[in-house]
Amino acid sequence: MTMERRRPVVDEFVAGICLVRISHVEIRVRDLEDSARFYTELLGLEQVPAEPPSDKVCRCLSAGRPGERFGLVLAEGLPPGTPLAGMDHLALEVPTRGDVWMVYERARSRNIPATEPRFFDGFFQTFVFDPNGHKVEIVTSHDT
Repeated sequence: MTMERRRPVVDEFVAGICLVRISHVEIRVRDLEDSARFYTELLGLEQVPAEPPSDKVCRCLSAGRPGERFGLVLAEGLPPGTPLAGMDHLALEVPTRGDVWMVYERARSRNIPATEPRFFDGFFQTFVFDPNGHKVEIVTSHDT
């Protein structure tokens, strides 16, 4: 009996490394509590303890099912007036177009800047902006 070899999620090898998934994204913020509230209350991320524990002033947030969780680390250290640099946007996938609309409506009801949901390159998306000005794409590839 021959065992079938499992293929990695990503077939491409870059410099001999097979990338499987995004583990986490860390962004610098001006106000930890304001930023954590945006990601937990608007987008439903859950605040979790840092793993491993860290002395760094930060908030760790997570979303997804066990084994498929996505981490977002909010690190204090973006001084007032400092322009954002290096990242265009963070994209978070949701299951349906209804979820995209829900985030858009929730953002608008809280006076959070958001773009009108639209189709673009086969995806349905809206962009919302966190308290620091980071652009967050809420996107789905599903038709419903």
